[in-house]
Amino acid sequence: MSELWTRWQGHAINAVFSLGRCIGCSDHSGVFLTESAALGTVAIKLVPTTRALAESQLPRWKRAGALAHPHLLRMWEWGGCQLDGLPHLYVVMEYADQTLAQLLVQRALTETEAREMLPPVLDALAFLHGRGLVQGRLKPANILVVADQLKLASDTICRFGEGVIGTGTPTPTPTIYDPLESRRVSSSAAGDIRALGVSLFEALTRRPPSALGEREQRLVLPPDFCPTFRDIVAACLSGHPQDRPSLADLMAFAREQSTGSEAPRATAEPATTKSRGPYIAVLGVLVILGLGWTAGHLFRASRTHAQPALAVPAAADSPLRTPGANAFEAATLRARVAAVHSTGSAGRGATLASTVELHEVIPDVPRSARRTIRGHIEVWVRVIVEQDGSVQKAVTDLPGPSRYFRRLAIEAAEKWTFPPAEGPARRLMQVRFDFSRDGTTGRAVTLD
Repeated sequence: MSELWTRWQGHAINAVFSLGRCIGCSDHSGVFLTESAALGTVAIKLVPTTRALAESQLPRWKRAGALAHPHLLRMWEWGGCQLDGLPHLYVVMEYADQTLAQLLVQRALTETEAREMLPPVLDALAFLHGRGLVQGRLKPANILVVADQLKLASDTICRFGEGVIGTGTPTPTPTIYDPLESRRVSSSAAGDIRALGVSLFEALTRRPPSALGEREQRLVLPPDFCPTFRDIVAACLSGHPQDRPSLADLMAFAREQSTGSEAPRATAEPATTKSRGPYIAVLGVLVILGLGWTAGHLFRASRTHAQPALAVPAAADSPLRTPGANAFEAATLRARVAAVHSTGSAGRGATLASTVELHEVIPDVPRSARRTIRGHIEVWVRVIVEQDGSVQKAVTDLPGPSRYFRRLAIEAAEKWTFPPAEGPARRLMQVRFDFSRDGTTGRAVTLD
């Protein structure tokens, strides 16, 4: 299979993207390294196509590419191309350090890791379902790590009721992750819930459920299956969509789990971070600071940009990278930091209403640098604000594709000052910068 895709290495997509090393492939798609003047090193996915498939898929990628959420993989460009006269679709997206499927080649998730994986996944699904969209093909290969941030693949996103495309065929064969209630692979919120149940089962056991049976047949989980997840996974795998838990039920379960284990995680965190390097050490500091906070949460995990390798949906066809296990551990560690401070589902944030004594610093971007921007570059910076309104620490929440603009954003955010607080507690704010050729804007957001 790899030989079918490596032959395209060195080819150019529409004379713009030169295909580098093939870093993953399946029977229906291949993923390559490529360089972009505006985006840096990115991944480009190729899918053989027909005219009918292109007419169905490209509008979906356009819709998904307009979405921005910290737990969805960013997509920047998509379209059609010819390779030696053969039609293909392509989509340019973020790298990923690792997929859950790759980690499962080595080991299963611990109960703690599975518990901490759940909130960011549910946050992304809530974001999609609230807009009438579904992830469509939720499975371990589509649960990814970018830097230390968990994300879901975006190229399979579609509307409720649409047939799922994205596998290279207009009518893909149903898999174990697809809903039993439909003979064709169609999309529904209940279908995402069932796929999440299959993924959790696989994450905890390193194997998919052996026999899901018919709709009327209730799945019997293995006797040694994790007691914490037994009831919730069994409910997700119900053959009847109406019997599956809602996202609200799953979020309540995740909150209950994080609350029940909050204290042990917080006390154990500093020892864990010693081996994670400088950035993870910063996360340990956030945990320690969080013990004195009475409000605020870190449900949206901080993100940094690393040099990853994106795996395609078929895990067996994807190369296993040695650093990958640590990548997933770092992401679940980041989710652990979020759980310490979170008392509910992720706050969507609200623009800071009061501008009294708010001092904004906007990055000064040279004209030569602005000319390299295509469209807009967003960088979100999370800041810890002292009682007097000064910024104690700044880390990126949504780093964007450019290290240069990320650095400018952090340096500017560290100089902001906010209205003094009434109480002694530190606060958690977010400063969102938008870089474009026309200039740079910034606004403060308070995280609920």
